[in-house]
Amino acid sequence: MKKKHLLMLLGVAVVVGLAGVYFQISQYAGWNDSKTDRTIYQNLAVNDVTKIELRSAPASVTLEKKGDQWGVVERDGYPADFTKIRDLIKLLWGLKAGQETQVGPSQLGRLKLLTPGQGADAGIEIDLKGTKDIASLVIGKSVERTNATTGSSATGRFIYNPAVKDRVYLVSETFFSVDPVSVGAWLDKTFIVPGDLREIDQAPWSNNPGWKVVRQDPKAEWQLADPQPGEGLDKSLAESFSTFSPTFVDVRPLSVSPDESGLKDPFKVTVKTFDGFTYDLLLGKEGPEKTRYLQLSVSAELPSVRTPDPNEKADEKKKKDEEFDQKLKSLKERLEREKRFEKWVYLVPDYNLEQILKRRNEILAKAGSSPSPAVLPSLPEPASSLLPEPTPMASPTPTASESATPSPTQNTAPNPAPALLPDSTPTASPTPTAGESAAPSIPVPTPNISPSPKPGS
Repeated sequence: MKKKHLLMLLGVAVVVGLAGVYFQISQYAGWNDSKTDRTIYQNLAVNDVTKIELRSAPASVTLEKKGDQWGVVERDGYPADFTKIRDLIKLLWGLKAGQETQVGPSQLGRLKLLTPGQGADAGIEIDLKGTKDIASLVIGKSVERTNATTGSSATGRFIYNPAVKDRVYLVSETFFSVDPVSVGAWLDKTFIVPGDLREIDQAPWSNNPGWKVVRQDPKAEWQLADPQPGEGLDKSLAESFSTFSPTFVDVRPLSVSPDESGLKDPFKVTVKTFDGFTYDLLLGKEGPEKTRYLQLSVSAELPSVRTPDPNEKADEKKKKDEEFDQKLKSLKERLEREKRFEKWVYLVPDYNLEQILKRRNEILAKAGSSPSPAVLPSLPEPASSLLPEPTPMASPTPTASESATPSPTQNTAPNPAPALLPDSTPTASPTPTAGESAAPSIPVPTPNISPSPKPGS
């Protein structure tokens, strides 16, 4: 009986030892050491995908295609980032297993491959849908692998395809675009591009008299409009006005509660540019994660014709007219594009608004601790000063003839008025918009996914 028990214990020890060796080898094997290298989703119908659901324990996102536009369901259909959607579908279409292991249902939690809602060891679930369910994937634990031969390391993830029972795959993808699941990460972040600013006008608010700064051309210094006696603009701070270009991290519909947004009683900042655009910004309460609610309206005064120079030759006039027409067309397209942003309320990071929210006393130059000494005209040094004197001697009083008479300064004309149209048009956002060329297609079978138009289209 004892011999039988001893043999059983030896058998268990061998099994445990082999399992430990297998696990150790798998932990330190390189990604290419395995002979497994197969596509996980055979014949994935990428052209049929019209809905993507992303779920984790704390959050969920639903991306849905209606017509040619992808939108974020949780944000009332606000346009989604088409580039990220395209790249995710392309990734899943070509996803290959570096290693494949048979794992029972009881072991899924250890690899964080449970579906959200099944406990603390849940992963991230991705569902692709069309007229029917197309594919599902659970993204689990991250693993860093070291190649025993080369010493190089790489990071990958365990994944689980619920359609294939008891099989877990190890892939070299990190799924950084999906993890963590966040609604804001899937919004199309195309936004206004003000370009070269000409004027910033802050209306009075909260016991603050407000202020207005202007400049004559894009290279000129900012000046405080209507300064009070003793007021001067802080030049170092004023440099930040030129870089104003807001972004946003999240959106709300116009119907958002005024109690939440604070837009029932907003304060206003008007921004004008050298290319004729005016942005009226209404700013509300502070939002989550160091943001502020913002609503805007956009308008533009654009010239309809160009005034030619009297001495222009025919060829020169034709060239300048064509350049003018091209710029005018670009500005009109920009106005149409940016008008669509009026239909939403945006959560803008505080650091984007810092310079235009400063109170008047914060943009003024601070008085020095003592007045600067006056600069006296230089006088010829007496010859006696070349020799040391035992006692200080009074300096001789200069006569009228000895005083240097400063030369009169020539009055210069003010900086020329800015041109009606800029020399260059602000660069458009790389995010695809309606009417632009379609993004590169996915390898055969090529997904027929078209870019989504901008907000409000």
